Formats: sequence, C-alpha cells, structure tokens
Amino acid sequence: MILVKKKQILLISVYIFVGLWIISTFFKPEKKDEIVFSIGAGTKEIGFIEELVAEFERENPAIQVKLNVISSPTDQQHHYYLTTLGAKTENIDVMRIDTIWLAEFASARWIEPLDAFITGEDRASFIPVTEKTNVYEGYLYAIPWNINVGLLYYRKDLLEKYGFSPPDTWEECIDICRKITPRENLYGYLWQGKQYEGLVCNFIEFIGGNNGRIIDENGATVVHSVQNKRALDLMRDLIWKFKISPPNTYSELMEESSRHLFQQGKGLFLRNWTYVWDLCQEDPFMAGRVGVTQLPRFPEGAHSSVCGGWHLAVNAYSKKKEKAWRLIKFLSSGKTQKKLALNLAWAPTKQLLYKDPELIKQAPLLSIVEKSLRNVQVRPNLPYYQWISDSVQKQINKALSDQKTSQEALQAIYSKMERIQDDFRKN
Repeated sequence: MILVKKKQILLISVYIFVGLWIISTFFKPEKKDEIVFSIGAGTKEIGFIEELVAEFERENPAIQVKLNVISSPTDQQHHYYLTTLGAKTENIDVMRIDTIWLAEFASARWIEPLDAFITGEDRASFIPVTEKTNVYEGYLYAIPWNINVGLLYYRKDLLEKYGFSPPDTWEECIDICRKITPRENLYGYLWQGKQYEGLVCNFIEFIGGNNGRIIDENGATVVHSVQNKRALDLMRDLIWKFKISPPNTYSELMEESSRHLFQQGKGLFLRNWTYVWDLCQEDPFMAGRVGVTQLPRFPEGAHSSVCGGWHLAVNAYSKKKEKAWRLIKFLSSGKTQKKLALNLAWAPTKQLLYKDPELIKQAPLLSIVEKSLRNVQVRPNLPYYQWISDSVQKQINKALSDQKTSQEALQAIYSKMERIQDDFRKN
C-alpha cells in the first residue's frame, strides 16, 4: 500500500515537472524591449505623462518605457545632458529638450537627425516655426511637443471699469497704466527683468515689436541697431521714467515672482507664458477678472512674441532608435497633443488643433497663441547660443539697472557676439 502511494506521488511529480517544462519552453511570455524616456517636468505633468506612457505600452506591447525623471529647472536639465550625452551614454533613448539647446546638441552630434523617420505629410502638419527652431544645417533634429509664447494678461474688470480696451501699442499701454494705477494703487506693467534667460525673451519681444533683431536673415549681427536702442530705451523708461513697472524689476522679477504679484491683485498688466491662463482661472480671486491678448507693439512694428517650448529628440547613441521614434510619434500625434492641451493646458504644435472646437471652447487663449505665432520671434538657433544669451542677459540688465546707457549695452553685446562668432569659426 505504501509502495503504491509512493509510485503515485512520483508519477504526479513527473507530470508536474513535464507540464512546467512544456509551459516554460513553448509558452514563454514575450520579452519586452525597454526604452528610456528622459524628462524634467512638474509633478502634475509627470503624472499625466505616465498615463500617456501606459497607453503607448498598451498599443505597443513589445515595448516598455522607463521614465527617467530629472530635475525640472532648465539649467539643471541642461547640465545633466551636457554630462550624460557628453559621455556618450546609451542609457537614454528619448529626451525632452528646450528650444535653445537644439543647435548645441545637434552640432555636437548628440541627437539623431529625424528626416529618415518622418514623412513629408506629417512634417507639414506641425506649426511652420518648426522649420526654424528644429532644423540645424538642413536636418530636422527634434519634434515640437508643445509651444510657448509670451502673452499679455490684463485685469479685464479694471479695464472695463474705466472704459478701456486692451492696448494695441505701447503708447496705449502706458496711457492706460498712468490713468488707472494711481486710482487702484497697483503696478502697471509686470515683466521679467532679472538677469536670466527670461530677460532675453522679454528683450527679443520688445525689439521684435519694433522690427528689430539680434541677427538678421543673412546671419549678420544687428543687435546694436536704432530699432533695438529705441526698444531698450522703452524697457528702461517703464521702470525709471513712467514708473509703471516695479523698481525691483531688474533685480527680482522672473516668471513666478511677477505672476504672484499679478494674482495678488498688484498689477494691471502681466507679460508671461501660456501656463498662467489656467492658474488664473483656478484662482478664486482672479477667475473671471483676467483677459489675455497679444503683447503691445511699436507704431511701425507688429505684435511680437518669443518662441519657447519643449521638443522630443532621439539620443544619437541609442541602440533603439526605431522604437524611440515610435514613442515620439505617439506623444506628438494630434490625438495625444489634444489630451495634453485639455489636461495640462499645453499649447499644441499640430496646426489643425487650433481649429478644434472642443479645444477652443475650453482654452480660449489658443486663438491668441495662434495669432502670436504669425510673427513669432526665434532666439538665435546657434550652437553657441548660451554664450550669446549670457552676454545679452548681463548687458540688458545693466541698462535696466541704469549702470549703462542703452547704446553702451547694445554695443557691448555686439562686440561680444563678434568675438564669439570669430572663435567658433576658428575652431
């Protein structure tokens, strides 16, 4: 009896072993290929991007995406990529990069040209400025994921109270400020004047509104032009002559500090990016009291906004470029961008989405973004842009703080840019 039971147990064990062998041999789960997506963003953004990644994985079951979340401050992100890409890492496949890094990374051969991956039809579906911001030496190096432009936010309730429409020109803006702000005890025009990249953006918008440029269409340095002097004079005058901008504009005001003043009811007008719209709508005090329009212009110029935003690129050292492209194509598709616009208020880069009724209804500022894109200003798309930016920040801030005249500051930028360009050509 005991012998029979032992035989039965042995037979069952054999059956189990054979069954497990068959399962492990013929029914192996498909091995997923992992790609790494490197991104720096806020908590809310990362949370929603994780949902999008999960959707991509369901549609592409053979691919698993690992998010490499890095510090959100752009200067820290830039340093991270200088270190990792400079070391020729293969551990990143897709990365989100800032507009101003593209030429630098492309010239260093750190990011992969995408011309072989994208069709002509798909390429043409993106906003036209893509061909200026994302192309270097004739090759497309990144796909625009979301666009950002400078906008003019204003206290709609106060303009209506005093019978004013949103200003079209700087003259109108100054006139409105001088008539309303003393009565309401607030600042007139809030903007970003501290020495950092945001000041460069503001400067380019001011000069762009007066038909000025830093570099012309032929590549010549024209930062010291008469148009630019007039624009910089106005920037100074907003603080010192008209006194409609805070006296600490050049020492403290950045995007968030200026936004906080505005949302605290301490400003009539605010220059800032697209993200401010949603924050104002969520603010119990500001909801319904804020309007948005294009930035003022000079009489002879056009409304001018600087182009900002984030782009998707493929690491040139990646061993999984085709799969990396599949993720980029999914994330930048019209379907995904609409979700990003509805959930994160990101301004899309697919042209057709600016005609989408659902988006227009939920985000009325998109019509202003679309108008701003018609004369959008692009920061110099050059490998040595960071050096140019450093000079512009430093000298324009010196003019705003009354350490230099406008002409002295612009001439210093011109001389520095000429030296930078000469050094780059020699190397």
